[in-house]
Amino acid sequence: MWEHRNSVQHLEDNVQLRECSRLVNDGIHSQFDMGPTDLPKVVQRMLAVKRRTVLNKPLVNREEWLKLVRMERTAYRRALAPQRRILHGFFHPAQAP
Repeated sequence: MWEHRNSVQHLEDNVQLRECSRLVNDGIHSQFDMGPTDLPKVVQRMLAVKRRTVLNKPLVNREEWLKLVRMERTAYRRALAPQRRILHGFFHPAQAP
């Protein structure tokens, strides 16, 4: 009985797994569409592969790929924010009354 339950639960046809796979694939497409902007050079290489190569990986690997790219993009943006504020103030000084 448990073997049947486990086989059904872990089938690729499982509705929940298919939905999760679709969401992960959408996220991967989104990251590829954004391109390498706001990513460190090391992570930019992850976008140098063909999109289809990433999409053909098992779900667990795709989830990890997506998680890593999203986290790196967020961290890189956060690290650059103070520099961008300083440059913005330099190039767009406040007008004196």
